[in-house]
Amino acid sequence: MPGLRAVLLHIETAFRHLQRGQETQDETAFTDAIYRSNQAFEGSIKEAYRVLAGKDPDRMRPFDIEGYLEKNNVFRTRILSLFTNYRTEWRNPSTHDYKLDFDESEAFLAIVSVAAFACLLLDQIAEHLAFLAAKQEAEINKPLLEQQLPKKTEPLVDRLTQALLAFAQQHQPVSSSTTAQMESQLVGAISGFLASVTPEYQVRSEEKLVSGRPERADLVIQDKEDRVVVELKRARWSRATYHNALAQLEHYLLLSNTPGGILYFASEAPTEYEVDQHEVPNNHGRIVILRPKREAQPFVAGHAPPTGGAPLN
Repeated sequence: MPGLRAVLLHIETAFRHLQRGQETQDETAFTDAIYRSNQAFEGSIKEAYRVLAGKDPDRMRPFDIEGYLEKNNVFRTRILSLFTNYRTEWRNPSTHDYKLDFDESEAFLAIVSVAAFACLLLDQIAEHLAFLAAKQEAEINKPLLEQQLPKKTEPLVDRLTQALLAFAQQHQPVSSSTTAQMESQLVGAISGFLASVTPEYQVRSEEKLVSGRPERADLVIQDKEDRVVVELKRARWSRATYHNALAQLEHYLLLSNTPGGILYFASEAPTEYEVDQHEVPNNHGRIVILRPKREAQPFVAGHAPPTGGAPLN
């Protein structure tokens, strides 16, 4: 946390330099904003190295840290793009040419770029920490959890449904009472739980469903024979949220030619869930909907009625 707070302070200070340059017409303030943005950039990669690589960055040169992160494919695609862009457009020129001055537009773009990089990187860091915490949590109860899971002869979507019900009943969110759990933390927690109780599954987050298209699934989980697309929603269940999310997941299944999907409405605390079914006739697929019982609402005509979704014993 101290390192992440320092990154935030550098970004806020860079913005104040930008404001100073705009208000006083002091051109040097824009270059000062770039230098502060550079410090936010270097602080971000150090914290990424600390958490994602599990190594101490304090005695490492930024150049060596950057080389490690690139060589080992630590960053996700979108983060790597922002990382490369900022380093090429602002950090390297300002570091290697001391006579270089930047204008207002360049300072603004640098601040926006480093803020976007830091925010997406924070998501990846939060996901990784949640993964480690949930995996450790599941390891404690692993023998009991394994007994609750169905036989491997059942369809993957049904096995995952039971696994997610078990996860929902025992998972304690890492967020505080005043801060909602981020989606990245939920993704990491589910991935960590599955890595413990079902290590035979391949679990991938932010998976591109089709090459060359922008659609990404929250989670894609597969075994040797099948795969399932999981869409997570932290919003409170409502008719509008339900139908929008269902249409989104249907689109994902059709686009990727995947027959199985799970729509998971997450609760902020362990609770009992209801299980509903929705058929996808265009690809002979099926979507399982998980939602907290306390948020249950009646379904409209034309959709499968609630099945009860009794919790695991």
